[in-house]
Amino acid sequence: VGLVGVDQYILKSATITTSETAHPMVQMKFSVSPVVRVAVEPKNAADLPKLVEGLKRLGKSDPLVQCTIEESGEHIVAGAGELHLEICLKDLQEEYCGGVPLKTSDPVVSFRETVSAVSSMTVLAKSPNKHNRLFMTAEPFPQGLSEDIDNKVIAEKDDPKTRGKILADKYGWDPTEARKIW
Repeated sequence: VGLVGVDQYILKSATITTSETAHPMVQMKFSVSPVVRVAVEPKNAADLPKLVEGLKRLGKSDPLVQCTIEESGEHIVAGAGELHLEICLKDLQEEYCGGVPLKTSDPVVSFRETVSAVSSMTVLAKSPNKHNRLFMTAEPFPQGLSEDIDNKVIAEKDDPKTRGKILADKYGWDPTEARKIW
């Protein structure tokens, strides 16, 4: 059986069936995440629509690759390593963009670290004009908060009162302190 046009409605994977007792196949979870990123642009600006279509096709074909557009309009391809990214860029240029010449930036590895326990000391930071002092300690986020931030449930552009209410109700933050995030 062949289906035509279904790729318009499926992002990465799907289960298509007519049986009411069929179980949907769950998308696989991988132990690696895309950490190496490059910016991609066509050498000829007229080929930009081909690049955009190619990025969509690449994103559908590879479950680990992430293709995004930054606020600046820059097209970003992220892969699980330099070799994975190199293969993705080769496929993008030769298969998905029809041989359109591409310019890519140098690979950038996102450095991420986390706080695992409440800090044992309070640190002091002074403003450049030496009139303001900030005393800080660090503590880990509550379980699920980083996922909500990644999924834009909580975003920097949210209304401070709304964001404060979510942080207070769902994560037990002090409502007054939660509104002070800028």
